[in-house]
Amino acid sequence: DGLLASLARLHDALDGALAFVSGRSLGAIDTLFAPFRTAAVGCHGAEIRSADGRVEALAAPIPDPVRALFGTLTDRHPGTLLEDKLYALSLHYRLAPEARSALLAAMEENAALFADQRVSIQLGKAVIDAKRVGIDKGVGVRTLMRQKPFRDRVPLFGGDDTTDTDVFHILPELGGEGFSVGRALRGAAYEFSSPEAVRQWLNDLAEEGVTA
Repeated sequence: DGLLASLARLHDALDGALAFVSGRSLGAIDTLFAPFRTAAVGCHGAEIRSADGRVEALAAPIPDPVRALFGTLTDRHPGTLLEDKLYALSLHYRLAPEARSALLAAMEENAALFADQRVSIQLGKAVIDAKRVGIDKGVGVRTLMRQKPFRDRVPLFGGDDTTDTDVFHILPELGGEGFSVGRALRGAAYEFSSPEAVRQWLNDLAEEGVTA
C-alpha cells in the first residue's frame, strides 16, 4: 500500500509522466498495481497505453506455430509455466531448472521456424521470451517519449533483467539515464542494491516532492 501511495503522488507531481515498462501484459500490470493505473508499455513493447488511456498495439500477435511449439515444450517439461500474453510468450522454468538445457536446445533446433514467423527469442531470468522481430522495451519507451506528458522530459528508467538493456542503450539519445537493480547491467548508469532500495527511493521522492 505504501508503494502504491508513493506512485500515485509521483504520478500527480509529474503531471502523469510516470509509466510501467514490462514484459507482462497491460492486464497483468493493472492487476498487480490495482487500483493505481498509469501509462504503460506491456509485452516487451508490443502494446502501449498512453497517459490518456489510449491503447495501441505495435505488433501482431505471436503466430500459432510458435504458440503451439511453446505449448508442447511446457507439456513435455513438468514444472514449467507458459505465460501467453497474445503479443508475446514467456516460458518460465524457475521451478524446473533442470529443463533449461533441453529448452535452450529446442530454441536452437527451431531457429528456422522462428525466422520464418518473424519471431525473436530472448533469454531472461529463468525465462525464455518470444516476441515479434523489431519489438522490444526500447521501442515502447521511444513511443511514449514522443507523446505528452513525456515529450521533452528527461527519462529515468530502472530494470533488473536482460530485456531492460533494450531501454538502457537508447537512453543516451533521449538525454536520460538508467539504473539496474540487484546486479550490474550493461548501459545502466547506476545500480540499486535491491528492490527494497528502489522502493525507499521512490518513497523519499514522493515525500520530498519532485518538480514537474
